[in-house]
Amino acid sequence: MMELNDATAKHRKNILREKELTLFKQKNDQYSVKCHTKIAPDCQLWGEYCDSKEEAQEWVEGECWIFSGEGWICAQCNAHFMRNLAKNRLIRGQEEPPDEDLHVGISTI
Repeated sequence: MMELNDATAKHRKNILREKELTLFKQKNDQYSVKCHTKIAPDCQLWGEYCDSKEEAQEWVEGECWIFSGEGWICAQCNAHFMRNLAKNRLIRGQEEPPDEDLHVGISTI
């Protein structure tokens, strides 16, 4: 039973390591965070290169990137998605919202 728990812990650690590799890019001992969605025409793709992963994450937080649980979404991709909420609702066959917010889209800063 103990071996199974050790194997499970090792497996989870490997998954987290793989996930971390997809979130960060290392170049010349510096780290950058990538945009998870890459849907906006003006997507940044990568954040600024920083001396550590922690600093790279602080940079994207300071630039108002959003963490989705699977990765970081740059402000441009988030704005692109928010502008297209009404279109996405129609594509998915969802009913009209009770107010006009989603019908006209959500204005972004």
